[in-house]
Amino acid sequence: MDMSAPASSTQWYLAREGQQFGPISEAELAKFIELGHLQPNDLLWREGFPDWRPAMVVFPPRTPSPARPAAAARTGSPQARQPSSPSRMEANAASLGPGAQLGHETHEMEPVRRPGRRRSARMAVLLLVIAALGAVGWFAYPYRDRLKDVMGAVSSLATSDAFAVADRKSLEVPPLTGFSDALETTDAKLQSTALWRVIKREFPDWYTQRLNEAVTMARSSKDDAAIGQHMARKLVELRRQQVTNALSATLPRLKSVASAFYDNLVQLRRHSTDACYGFISQGEASPAIVTMLQGSSQHTAHLQAQLTSVFEAIAEGRKQPRVYPQPRQTDYDKLAADLTKRGWTPADMQLFSDESSLAKAAPDKVCQMVHDWFAAQLSLGDTEAQMRLLVESLRPVVAG
Repeated sequence: MDMSAPASSTQWYLAREGQQFGPISEAELAKFIELGHLQPNDLLWREGFPDWRPAMVVFPPRTPSPARPAAAARTGSPQARQPSSPSRMEANAASLGPGAQLGHETHEMEPVRRPGRRRSARMAVLLLVIAALGAVGWFAYPYRDRLKDVMGAVSSLATSDAFAVADRKSLEVPPLTGFSDALETTDAKLQSTALWRVIKREFPDWYTQRLNEAVTMARSSKDDAAIGQHMARKLVELRRQQVTNALSATLPRLKSVASAFYDNLVQLRRHSTDACYGFISQGEASPAIVTMLQGSSQHTAHLQAQLTSVFEAIAEGRKQPRVYPQPRQTDYDKLAADLTKRGWTPADMQLFSDESSLAKAAPDKVCQMVHDWFAAQLSLGDTEAQMRLLVESLRPVVAG
């Protein structure tokens, strides 16, 4: 960004409890501060800052003017870094070839994380925020829609926990079985699952088509196995069509997708190499995965959570697309250093960066490498580097 540009063009980013939100304009941030939503442990970044800075240092509480962000935007170091964007898993790994420099140091400061709070405390804070918003006439000023989006993203830490508990039972209901030749019966069965509720909400016409297809197949004496396989293939097609939307979701949602994917890798590796490899190579259309999604097992909830998280990300991205910066070489250096600690050699990094060679590798080797790849990213302490890498690595998860 040209530092001589008008202050109103400055884009801000806010970090809270290890999550990043933004970009936020000058006017939006001014209102955010004016309404008292800035918290003592929040961190702020804008172009020109060499690292994250405590919000209460950038904008001390005693500052009454909502125009304060414009003044602060004219200070700070000209050395800038851009907060984080979508390619392929193999393209990511290309930066980790034998010539990659491991453990390259950077001068970026990672956001400080606060100790975790109990869900009840988070919900209590959320209620207080809602009450405060009502008291100051939240809907009276011109930036309400944008700030509502920012506050919605910040409060997702509380609401996602509540959703996970309330919807746990529906995640355990097998989503690819129970088809009937009666439309109402099949619809009711599908709507008892978390996955199909999201699909019907976001893609009603597509859902109606699939529902009619399932009923028609049932009337033709097709069994659940055949209908479930058909529905799984259709889900894969829809998922692949929505890659851009999925990768435009908020960072907390994308991290949820990555965590669910990794969780399934852990669980399926324990079950069998074939199940793990099928999950990586074919997704929900893998015969082994379809079988697990047709019967109540320890894997049903994990697999359905993964699929549901992907379509929830698609839903967010469709409503308000976001573009994340691409990974930097220093991000890959940090990732390579972690992978080296996990036993990876330069040959492993070369193998993972070569799509054709990886396709010929033994299934157990592929499972182990993809498992390590996501484990390393999810364990990174630098949340900005983690964000850039995860967004990039999730592309083949959604598109594959």
